[in-house]
Amino acid sequence: MAVIQKLRNSGMVVIVVVAALIIFAIGDILSPKNSSGNNSGDGDVIANFLDKDYKEKDLEPIVEKLYQQKLASDSKLGAKMQQDEKFRIATVKEIYQSAWEQLVKQEIIMKEIEKSGIALSDADVNELLFGKHPSESMTQIPDFQTDNAYDVEKVKMIFKQGKTNSMLKAQLISLVESVKSYERLSRYATYIAKSSSKTKTEKEYEYIVSNQSVDGSIVYLAHSSIPDKDVKPTDEDLKNYLDKHKEKYKYTNEMRTLKYVLWDVIPTAEDSAYSKEQAIRLAEGLRMQSSPDTFGALGFFNKSTLPEDAPSAVSNLVWFASINEVVGPVYDNGKYHIFQKVEEANDSVPVVKVSHILIPLSGPLPDGTIVVDSVMAEQIARDLQSKVLSGAEISMFASKLSGDQGSASKGGDLGWSLASNYVSQFAAFCSTAKKGQVGMVKTQFGFHVIKMMEEPEFKKIKYTQSSVEVSASATTVGVIDKKSRNFKNSIKAQVGSFEKAIEKMALIPRIMKDLKTDVKMIAGIEEAADVKTIMYWLFGEKRVKGEVSDVFAFATKHVIIQVDEIKHVGYATIDDSRSIIEPLVREELKGKKIGDKLQKFSTTAKSPKELATKSGALLIPIEGLKMSQNFIPQLASEMGILGSLFGVQPKKFSVPVIGSGYTGVMWITKREPVIVPKSVANSPDMMEAYSGAQYIIQPIQDAINKKAGIQDYRYKFEWF
Repeated sequence: MAVIQKLRNSGMVVIVVVAALIIFAIGDILSPKNSSGNNSGDGDVIANFLDKDYKEKDLEPIVEKLYQQKLASDSKLGAKMQQDEKFRIATVKEIYQSAWEQLVKQEIIMKEIEKSGIALSDADVNELLFGKHPSESMTQIPDFQTDNAYDVEKVKMIFKQGKTNSMLKAQLISLVESVKSYERLSRYATYIAKSSSKTKTEKEYEYIVSNQSVDGSIVYLAHSSIPDKDVKPTDEDLKNYLDKHKEKYKYTNEMRTLKYVLWDVIPTAEDSAYSKEQAIRLAEGLRMQSSPDTFGALGFFNKSTLPEDAPSAVSNLVWFASINEVVGPVYDNGKYHIFQKVEEANDSVPVVKVSHILIPLSGPLPDGTIVVDSVMAEQIARDLQSKVLSGAEISMFASKLSGDQGSASKGGDLGWSLASNYVSQFAAFCSTAKKGQVGMVKTQFGFHVIKMMEEPEFKKIKYTQSSVEVSASATTVGVIDKKSRNFKNSIKAQVGSFEKAIEKMALIPRIMKDLKTDVKMIAGIEEAADVKTIMYWLFGEKRVKGEVSDVFAFATKHVIIQVDEIKHVGYATIDDSRSIIEPLVREELKGKKIGDKLQKFSTTAKSPKELATKSGALLIPIEGLKMSQNFIPQLASEMGILGSLFGVQPKKFSVPVIGSGYTGVMWITKREPVIVPKSVANSPDMMEAYSGAQYIIQPIQDAINKKAGIQDYRYKFEWF
């Protein structure tokens, strides 16, 4: 009650009441539900990382804070969420996604930074906001600039205003939190970058690698010279390979590979005609009513607040209809819509549709012109205004001159908006101008040449909308159901049965490899709810390799899935990595066969040419080859063989070196000595610029998150 009283005193009690209503209203879609609707057991666990389960309740404090910040920064948010169901759900999902990102950051990234001892004092924060070296993110905000330069006094004034303006205060608090978080991360990245600088020995070694050259020969054979059928890796071979490369094949996430087939449920022409008949009868019924049913009426809406997904008929037909007039049926996006305009009113502030070109006070324009100062900016704007007044279209110049790239790509069009939404000078023009009127104003962003594209609109409307979806009839669905059930019934409990059924019925299979739990899209399946159902089946219970699902009978698709691979967190097993490592092991075994052959003949051969002749291998002469070339003529990028050339004793055969596609023996006749200049130790690292904090912030976060072992279970929740 104390909070409500405080907000009542500031004239914001309505927001609090609306907030309470919205929190109550969104309860249904915030419950952790699985595909069966159950909500028990571990259903509320959203993730596990750092060996700890995190539940939905761990998100709630962050969700509430973000939600209150949104309410404080947008006084109309509550009303929008009540009026527009899709907007409400999208807003909730956006808040939960932001909350998830903050939870991961504060529990993993920031705690890792805390271990380093990096912290910010009050003096540090003041310097970031108001000092001589402000945060870069602060300096990029136009509201904090004067003539395109960061204005500390202006920033101080804005923060002072925030003490009495709750909406501004919420925005500033959020901004400061972001600045502090980024600064700590930036300092941590700087610390890592400094600690990873190259030593004197490393620089000297790199110099030798870049400059030392060798002469000699390579005697080699391609692995492809041995047919695949002659080399069959055993499970022991595969196990030995995994043991040797186990860190490379360590999985940090649960993953599934699936093969699946789809049947599209497409309404027939008869289905569409039936839906249209229903829509016509519905429209006729509305027209016969003595007075309209206003229950569930949408609005009031003005031109700028019409729902984004509203059919064009709303602005083209309903807008100009008389009160109680029924419009439709109108077909749009798979539905027949019927509208009835039930009320009309006028606002005191107009909605306007304007186009503009912004000439910034200084800096480059898209065409390459450099604006030196505000005097030059004003002259460019006045010349442009004269051309537009003479009949030229703003769209002709927007992409070449406008500093507002968002509208420039649309020919300067800003669309419909309340005049009061713009900055004061811009809003003053919009509040009084008529269609076709051209003006020029100066704002904090620069000089704007503006043209009113339509007559200002004061009207707002309220309307009802009924829809009849064009959906497949029971008969149509039955045909698809029969096909999918026949396929399912033809699959036997034996390896390869799924593939045989696909071939027999001439179906086209789809494959998705290594799906993780955070996947939101599956190729060919558009509906998010359908994807969730499949994800829950894949990860919600213990699946086994080769398992085939029942028919997923969705509204627009029927789907049957086979689990091709299952990868659990931890080190790979032979079963879950066979398809990947078997070709690699086969190459190694081929290389070993070739190596044994070369080794046998190298004991008696006196020269590379003799070895090549005796073994039936090929010979590559090497002259002045450097490791920094990163390839060998004829062998391309065989780095193992290339590196071995620089460690071989002169005029002696090396042991066989097995590469990725070739196996060879090296013979070196000369290795040029390299004298490292003393200046090398003090020379700048050419790549050091790309090791700076700004380049490694994201890789650092990725590495810390990977180490934490995030197991993501958000697929269970409606808000994901």
